[in-house]
Amino acid sequence: MKTFKHDFVTLPKMERVLDEQSGNRVYVTPSGNRYMSVTTLTGKVNAKEIQEWRQRIGEEQANKISKRAATRGTSMHKLCEKYLLNEIQSDPLGRMLLEDNNPLNVSMFKKIMPLVERLDNIKLVEGTMYSDELELAGTSDCIAEYNGDLAVIDFKTSTRMKKKEGVGNYWMQGAAYGKMYEDLYGVAPKKIILMISVETADFAQIMIEPYEKCLEMLIDFKKTI
Repeated sequence: MKTFKHDFVTLPKMERVLDEQSGNRVYVTPSGNRYMSVTTLTGKVNAKEIQEWRQRIGEEQANKISKRAATRGTSMHKLCEKYLLNEIQSDPLGRMLLEDNNPLNVSMFKKIMPLVERLDNIKLVEGTMYSDELELAGTSDCIAEYNGDLAVIDFKTSTRMKKKEGVGNYWMQGAAYGKMYEDLYGVAPKKIILMISVETADFAQIMIEPYEKCLEMLIDFKKTI
């Protein structure tokens, strides 16, 4: 296992509340501004396709699949978080001692571990930020250095392999976190990185795009909302 170096930033103190008018959760910034969650915004990208999928397979089956995917994703995120924080212990033989013993969850985490180990100088893990310019807020999985370059890293799980052109919402989500970091700390990331543990593969995918390209995509999409 790797021991990660930490160079944590001081995160803003924020509150998440229910907006009665929209019915969505919003973030309250230190200055009192109420901003939409970035995932609420990016969720609009594939909203039509998701609704058509739910109608096609039926609500009961769709709910079952969605619940399984959410449980799988939450577990892997927690394991990645603990690993980056150097909180995973090992036994005298060097074997990891994981609180989650579900075989699928452990398998998904072990697939993504080699990619996670490329990170260092961790700036934040599960850090909540905001951007006054974008009027958005949200919680980033990780911002750290990847091969020496500052990057926004998003951990994902998937049943099947993904294609770059099919995950526009992921790129925009990462760009939003990058812009929040840039606005708050004065340093822009260079890359948006998706690390995707794939259930039906023996490895995890990694996809990388320039931050500026993803930010432009986000700004253009936001104009259509």
